[in-house]
Formats: sequence, structure tokens, C-alpha cells
Amino acid sequence: MKKILNITSIFAAAAIALSSCSEWDPVVNIGYDEPLTDIVEGMKANTTIAAVKALYKGKPVHIEKDLIISGQVTSSDQSGNIYRYFYIQDETGAIEIKIGKGSVYNEYHLGQWIYVKLDGLTLGAYEGMLQIGLDDPTGEYETTYIDLQRLIDLHIFKGKMDTPVKPLVIGESELHLASNMDRLVTLKGLQYANEAFALLYPDPYGDKSSTSNRVFLSDKTWGINTWAMSKNKMKEYLDSGIWDEAKTADGGKTVAQLRKEEAIEPVATYVSQYFKMGSSEVQIRTSGYAKFADIKLDEGILNGSKKINVTGILSDYRGAAQFTLIDLEGVEVVE
Repeated sequence: MKKILNITSIFAAAAIALSSCSEWDPVVNIGYDEPLTDIVEGMKANTTIAAVKALYKGKPVHIEKDLIISGQVTSSDQSGNIYRYFYIQDETGAIEIKIGKGSVYNEYHLGQWIYVKLDGLTLGAYEGMLQIGLDDPTGEYETTYIDLQRLIDLHIFKGKMDTPVKPLVIGESELHLASNMDRLVTLKGLQYANEAFALLYPDPYGDKSSTSNRVFLSDKTWGINTWAMSKNKMKEYLDSGIWDEAKTADGGKTVAQLRKEEAIEPVATYVSQYFKMGSSEVQIRTSGYAKFADIKLDEGILNGSKKINVTGILSDYRGAAQFTLIDLEGVEVVE
């Protein structure tokens, strides 16, 4: 149960963020042959990403100083597994920028230098993961998205293209180092842990906090052998009956009862697939809107005969190592 509590909020927040769009917004690739536009000249950073992250002391920081950070883009939303944010990285560290728009990869290319004027923005955290965005007027979260173009134009500036950042290969002892959080990294030799996690909502648009409106699939695989679940894949899993014994968080109804009552609606669903790196656990978290959501894990991974090396963004969620793939090319299956 402890593990469930550690990761519930992030799935709930993700579901809220995505509930406004019934399907993933299609991206249009304008191509890298197009000339880069709006490139700034002469702008310089006057502080580092690590120095800015150090300002956070447990509560959001509204920045009112003329601080500028710069970093290279290390993420892409082309595959759909990252949505409405991107990561930048300098020599001292990396951080998430909550830009609040889709098709970011068409404007902010891998390896491109980005400058962020922080005056007027907010440094906050979501369950330990630091982010730069705006103050959240609702107070529900520490930051919200910079989603108005005029605000984006005031704070985020495009610099020159450069060689993409080479991922940092780290070992088990480095999984939780603050300096590695939000970085592009490679983890080697991960073994499948025969466990997945998914959070189902009988009413996906209802009260996400209600214990009668959440079904936790955890502590075993529940037959989930894909990276995540699109709406159609979730329906396939539901119809198979493999989840029928699972109950709502309050224990009131089983999935079998909900299906009989037609009281559970398929939606694209995040999944965490669990792996072991030595004795440490790594959650590889994938969006149901990712283009590779429904792709089945290699049979050798599932039966334990093969391991994987993965490249993507490392974060630390309530003390748990969480890993986000940029695309499926970031998974290398090894014997």
C-alpha cells in the first residue's frame, strides 16, 4: 500500500491535465530543414540551473530578480510521451520548463540552446520534482503552465543549434543524486520486476480524490505487458476480464461489477512498468497518449531472460526513481 500512496498523485494530476482532450493532439512535423527563426543574439545566462534549483527550500519561489538561465533542449514531445513541457540542461544540472503547448519539438529542437528569463516566473515542485512555470492561482499546485504566447515570448528565447547533449551513463549509487535529477541519462542492465502500476477511474471526469472512483492495479503485473494503454487497449484489457477481481479503493465494487453496470469507461491510461537496477527500483512511466503506448514489451524482458538499457529523463518522485522515455528508441534490449 505504501507504494500506491507514493505514486497516486502523479497519475491523478496527469489524468486531470489530459481530461480536457479526448484524444492526443496530433503533431505536425515541419522538419529540421526549415530555417530556424526568432534566434536571439548576444543573450547570456547570469546564473546556472543548479543555482536556481538551490533556491527552493520546500515552498514555491516567485522570482523577482533579473536572473537568466540557459541550457540545451534534451527532450522531445514528438512521440507523445512528454506533453506541454520540456527539459533544458547546462553543465550544472537540468530542469523542467512548463511551457504549456504541444508540438514543442517543432520549435525547440534537441540540442538547441534556450534562454529563460526568470523574473516573474515561479520555481516550484511537484512531489519533489522541480519545475519552472507560473504561480498557480488555484493554489492546488506550486506552479502552472506558461501557456499564453505573449508570456512565452517574454520569458523563453531560442538560441543557436548545437550538438545534442550526450546522455550521462549513471550507476545504481547515482540514481538519487540531486545533480542527476531531470538530466538526460542512460541506465544499464535493468531487469524486469514483474510489476506494473495503473490507476483506473470508473468515472474519468468525476472526483479524482474519491476512494470510490479509483481502482489501483499494483503489486503484480495484472496482465499489463504494454508500455501504457491507449483508450482502445484499455478496453481490450477490460473486456478480457483480467482485472475483474480488482476493487475500487474503498473496496465497494470490483471491476467485474463496474463492467456489468457499464460504469467504467476506457480512457488512455498512464502505466509504470517496474524494473530493478541492482537492488534499486526504477519506475518507467509511460503516457497512454504516447505513440508507443500499446507496444508490448519484448518477451525476453517479460520472462527475465533479457535486460534493458534505457535512455531518457531521470527524476525522483517522493524518493522513488522515476524514468521517462523520450521515445522507444531509448530502449535497448540486451542479453
